[in-house]
Amino acid sequence: MEANAEAERRLSAEEDELEFEFDNMTVKESSEPLQNVQTTQTESVTRDSAVNTDPDWEGQVAAMLESSITLSEQYELLKKEQKEAKLAEEKAKQQLQRKKEEVVRSNKSLSEKLESVQVKLQLNNSKHAKKKFLAKNQELTAEKNRAEEEKSRLANELEESERKLKALTEEQNEEQCRWQEELEELRREMQLARKKAEEAELEALQNEKAAVEKQRDVAMTHIEAWYKELSQYLDTLREEFPQGYPHEKQRWDKMEAVVRRNQHELQSRFQEVLQQLQNGRELETLPRINVPLLPQVPTADLRFSQVMQTFPPAPHPVQQPVPAHRYPHFHQDQYQFMHQPQYQQYYQHPSPEQYLVPQPLHQLPPHVRPPLSVTPPSSLSPSPSPPVQPVHPGGTSGSAPTGTLQKVLERLRARYPQYNEDQLTQLLRQVKNSRGTLAGMSVKEIIEEAGLILSRSTPGTSGRTTTPDPNQGNHGNLAAGGGGGGGGGVCKPCLVCQNPVSPDSLHPLSCSHTIHKKCIQVWLSFSLDNSCPFCPSK
Repeated sequence: MEANAEAERRLSAEEDELEFEFDNMTVKESSEPLQNVQTTQTESVTRDSAVNTDPDWEGQVAAMLESSITLSEQYELLKKEQKEAKLAEEKAKQQLQRKKEEVVRSNKSLSEKLESVQVKLQLNNSKHAKKKFLAKNQELTAEKNRAEEEKSRLANELEESERKLKALTEEQNEEQCRWQEELEELRREMQLARKKAEEAELEALQNEKAAVEKQRDVAMTHIEAWYKELSQYLDTLREEFPQGYPHEKQRWDKMEAVVRRNQHELQSRFQEVLQQLQNGRELETLPRINVPLLPQVPTADLRFSQVMQTFPPAPHPVQQPVPAHRYPHFHQDQYQFMHQPQYQQYYQHPSPEQYLVPQPLHQLPPHVRPPLSVTPPSSLSPSPSPPVQPVHPGGTSGSAPTGTLQKVLERLRARYPQYNEDQLTQLLRQVKNSRGTLAGMSVKEIIEEAGLILSRSTPGTSGRTTTPDPNQGNHGNLAAGGGGGGGGGVCKPCLVCQNPVSPDSLHPLSCSHTIHKKCIQVWLSFSLDNSCPFCPSK
């Protein structure tokens, strides 16, 4: 239909154009070229002329008429085509109308079928939904039954749990009350133990301070005794040997000044130790204080020379000088004072030309004052130091060294074959006096320390090495619990009873203190953390 309408519009437009062109075509238009020709003048004088000069005007008119006829025919033909188009259009409209009616009827039948199908579908859907609803209802009913059973079971379990919870709550309350009572009791015990620990710590501090003060008093008494002995020696020397008194007086005055300066430094060191103890430092961590070695006052030699002068001279006197007294070379460790001289002074006897002294049959050992070694005590209560035991010739050979000491002696004998066993034993005693004890030292360390002592004892003017004389006394006190047989390096002493502790009877501690198992039982009876009774920080 749209194509027909388009063709109809096109034909109407063409027809309108043809009619417009035909109306505009007149005779006047065809005669215009002639008039233009006529208006052209060839001469200066104009004249009128009524004769058409175009010879082909008739042909043009005939052509015009023929064109008009052609256009009329075309117009008729177009009208005829328009009529035919209208008829075709009418036919097409009728056909389309019939198609429309057929389509409407088909749509109506399809709508009826669709409605019937929808009705059938609704009926089928309602049946299926009903079946599905019934199945779902059955499932929900079964689920509901299971949920009710689960609910009843959970309710029973909840009741049982509440009963158990109530019983546990009551039991917990009882236990909490009991714990509170035990906690209060433990708190009281802890306060009591803390109080006892503070008292023990205070008592330990007082004992340590008392021990240090005791050692200071002993050292000062020792020095004062030396002053007294020196004064007696100088008085005797002034009376008996006035010719050598000025020189000796000047020399011993210098020594006394050095000793007094060292005494003042020693008092300062003791005061520093007491102050550090007051500030909370442990006694075992403080540096060891060694009393400086006092020079030997040759009072015994002076008495001996006085006695020898009373004897008559021998028939054949042998002019032999009195052998020089040899003093041991003490090891000055890091705790000795500065400006500490190596005291090796001895009394100068008169020359052999003036006094002829016969050689005694048995030479007595010279009187040597043993130096004091002040070391911090190992326990809270200071234990008495063992007496100084002088070593006479052959005295150390009576006790046979065993164990580690024998091994050390064998190593020393292999390294220093020029020394005998007594000299090596005396060398070990000097190592022990310099270190305080041999406990905790390996064989290699002991041999190295002995080599250092031998190297220090070498004089500056001589290339050979001097060794300690086995005939001299034991210069220096022994360590507490060490004994005099050389076995003090085997076992450490107990800090409570001061007896040696074997590995079987040692109580294990986290610190370096050594205590018997039986000695620490009293402390462990009220100690909560198995701590050491000698560690204040615990």
